[in-house]
Amino acid sequence: MKELQKVYDEARERMYESGNTVQWEPEYPQEYIILKDIERGFLHVMEEDGEIVAAFSILTGKEPNYDTIFEGSWPEGDYEYVTIHRVAGKKKAHHVLKQALDTASKICPVIRIDTHEMNKKMQALIAKYGFTYYGKIIIEDGSQRLSFQQDLRK
Repeated sequence: MKELQKVYDEARERMYESGNTVQWEPEYPQEYIILKDIERGFLHVMEEDGEIVAAFSILTGKEPNYDTIFEGSWPEGDYEYVTIHRVAGKKKAHHVLKQALDTASKICPVIRIDTHEMNKKMQALIAKYGFTYYGKIIIEDGSQRLSFQQDLRK
């Protein structure tokens, strides 16, 4: 657990340094969130020389935060999707979002992701990998996120 927490701590520090000081509170993700992701089989890690250098979660099933979207709408239809959350890497980790996308696409061809409006680095990566912006959502703490989807069925 300590090794994983180091990944999240370093990622959070880099977020703060880039001006995104509000997306992850100081202890996010808390240990109970990480343990829940592990128990449900959602947590994935990247290793380098036996060290965990990155982590991300791929949630299967419906993401309740995506039920209500405003200033936009999801594409019509009843389809399954997976959601990528908590993408984090140490400075030495490379292509973490690409690895998350490759892993997610093996589970389901429709992938959703969201990020804070202040997270310009993640927004640039999301655009680079061909996601489409669909609107804003509200998460558990009441804050807004920009939401995106990639549909590989096309």
